Amino acid sequence: MKYDVIVIGAGPSGGACASACAKTGLKVAMIEDYGFGGTCPLRGCNPKKILTEAAALVAQARALFGKGLENSPGINWKELAKFRDSFVLGKKEKIQKAYQDLGIDTYNGEASFVDEYQVQVGSDVLEGVFFVLATGLKPRSLNIPGEEYISWSDDFLALNSLPDRICFIGGGFITFEFASVAAMAGAEVSIVQRSSRVLKQFDHDLSAMLVEALEDAGIDIHLNSPLKSVTGDIRELTVRAEKNGQELTIAADMVVHGAGRVPKVEALNLDRPGIAVSPRGVLVNKYMQCVSNPRFFAVGDVADTPFALTPTGAMEGKTAAANIIKSQSRTCEHRGTPRVVFSTPPLCAVGLLEEEAKKEKIKLRIIHKDMSGWFSWANVGQKFAGCKILVDEDNEIIVGAHILGAGADEMANLFAMAIQLRLSVNDLKEVLLAYPTKGYNFDKMVKE
Repeated sequence: MKYDVIVIGAGPSGGACASACAKTGLKVAMIEDYGFGGTCPLRGCNPKKILTEAAALVAQARALFGKGLENSPGINWKELAKFRDSFVLGKKEKIQKAYQDLGIDTYNGEASFVDEYQVQVGSDVLEGVFFVLATGLKPRSLNIPGEEYISWSDDFLALNSLPDRICFIGGGFITFEFASVAAMAGAEVSIVQRSSRVLKQFDHDLSAMLVEALEDAGIDIHLNSPLKSVTGDIRELTVRAEKNGQELTIAADMVVHGAGRVPKVEALNLDRPGIAVSPRGVLVNKYMQCVSNPRFFAVGDVADTPFALTPTGAMEGKTAAANIIKSQSRTCEHRGTPRVVFSTPPLCAVGLLEEEAKKEKIKLRIIHKDMSGWFSWANVGQKFAGCKILVDEDNEIIVGAHILGAGADEMANLFAMAIQLRLSVNDLKEVLLAYPTKGYNFDKMVKE
């Protein structure tokens, strides 16, 4: 079979590219080895949000216990799991059919390149003019004894009953989100992180405040504790780490990997088409074109671009499609990208981190505030809320916004618009916002 475009990976980034190409009349094939739709709707963002929303509601109700609410709510995991699964059941089949309805040929299986023009999937060999890599990420190997006992985020999301004791490895967003959920659902939760820094794509000061919030919720967090091994049997697992020069042991019923991910490319045989890959992903230029082979593009999490997010993946997929249709006609703009940890409380980062802004030699005005006493957070019993706003003093525009606290995920969109459109601080202050909402605090956040 010969195609104009062959897309490997059917998540949001690959799907955006394939759809755009097919709509212009190009002959397109898609290859997917897990399920059409990819991580986000099937085993990531969407089912995860069902769990994190439930945890956030429980946390908010418990914060108001004794302040007018009389009964402290809990989570029925079995029923919550059924509700979670209702958003996933039949999804991959519907998504695959939607692509087929666009005239796209779909293939289920693992792709492997024969040479720079042909890729094999099962018994089929497909020939393409352009190839788009959109295979995403996979958990990185921890290289420790007992790694086979460690579960992935997919396993946690598929739980129909919640273990009593869960230990999360690593200090990334997966760990903080799922640890929040498990704790609110009544599990005994611990986190083991090798260094003192967690959530490296988020503000350090607010990440440290989030650590305090999770500890206040009863989660045991062990920083500067490199993992050494996991041992056990069907009855109990034992996590061993080193903390302050001494052995740290944690008994658990489940150990979950949250220590970072790497590009999922090993099965593709990318050496055959000569595709350059770094530890962060496939190397691409501003057109999402592979730097080592101009007929290849890489988009979404597998590409060496700043963020592994659904919105940026879709943007990159559309960019690749535009440049396949008309060479070098579109580039990606990642400025002001909002990202959120849906923990309890949530944490957002929009635009530049403080260290990134300083590296760019921007003349900064840094506004760092504790918001836990502000009405919008005090009225729901929030003990942990804060913000850090980065203003470019020369141009009077916001270049970075970081918020911890209930509503941070929605407020991220307001700041994303401000940063992406380069709106001046003074103009933003003139916008009338609804009161009493959390967004109304925008003016207060940007005041020194």
